[in-house]
Amino acid sequence: MALMLAAPAAWADEKPEPWQPKAPDGLPTGFDWIRLPSDEWLKGEIVSMYDGKLEFDSDELGVHTFDFADIKELRSSRVLEVGFADRPPVKGRLVVAGDAARVVAEAGETAVARSEILTIVVGAARELDYWSGYANMGGTIRSGNTDQIDYTARLGTVRRSVKNRTGFDYLGNITRIDSADTSNNHRVTLGWDRFLSKRLFLNLAGLEWYRDQFQNVANRWTVTAGVGYEVLDTPRTSWNATAGPAWLATDWKSVPPGDEDSVSSLALRIGTRFDHEFTETIDFYTYYNAFFTEEESGSYTHHLDTGLKIELIGNLDLNVAWVWDRVQDPRAREDGTFPKKDDTRLVFGLGWSF
Repeated sequence: MALMLAAPAAWADEKPEPWQPKAPDGLPTGFDWIRLPSDEWLKGEIVSMYDGKLEFDSDELGVHTFDFADIKELRSSRVLEVGFADRPPVKGRLVVAGDAARVVAEAGETAVARSEILTIVVGAARELDYWSGYANMGGTIRSGNTDQIDYTARLGTVRRSVKNRTGFDYLGNITRIDSADTSNNHRVTLGWDRFLSKRLFLNLAGLEWYRDQFQNVANRWTVTAGVGYEVLDTPRTSWNATAGPAWLATDWKSVPPGDEDSVSSLALRIGTRFDHEFTETIDFYTYYNAFFTEEESGSYTHHLDTGLKIELIGNLDLNVAWVWDRVQDPRAREDGTFPKKDDTRLVFGLGWSF
């Protein structure tokens, strides 16, 4: 009787070993394999990995995105190009287990730490693999006693490679009541960063054009450069900070008689961007950019853009954002009045991202 009781207890103490795919030398054929956090294995094809996100295509489940850091194991059946921060890319079949990885090629194996891997591209990299982007729009059209149109649009693209990051962003807002504008502002930003290491980068060139007639700004051109650092860089959270010199050239919409209608000056720029993935469908972001300059150019100006991106269906997103623009010392208009220092707006829109 004691033996009969002891046997089930011993079986209960034994933990089942996780299943391993049967492949010669641990390298599969026909399919790529990934081991999920639940110890389940999924077969299919690796699409790509960038910015800590692994895209995997399963015949039964379709394309899914996983945090690369959460994948317990990965074994590729095809030749991949694996990119690193501080060494040239290596081509071969990739095996990842825990914190270790190796790239197996005909010439031999390259052993690396998982944390060193920045990108995974299947075969030869296509230009499209380096790009991501978004476009969204919100608005209201009202007619009757009051004819009103509200329009907000934002769009942008980013090209990322192992060493370079270039981006374009546009944010525009127009409100028109009975054929008269009550708000009209546009901001276009271009930037080029060059990474010196996994975290340290140079802002080699930045250009911004801004226009807001109600802030008395007909055109403001800003040229920037500087240095940046990735303070946090995890699969769910990223945070970077930048600083450097800038040059501002502003054309005022109207000025008091006898005043110059344009001015240029040097400035100190500081900026930061924070992104956090609350869940697989809800992302939070905050972007802040500030300039400290001469009083004739506004003394201090900033642009704050923060909000949520909520994934609805596929690549369709709901975007909710709060935007705050401030000029510490606005320029007087022709009639001697001053624009308000602060402009804020709450923006809702539907968008598409890729």
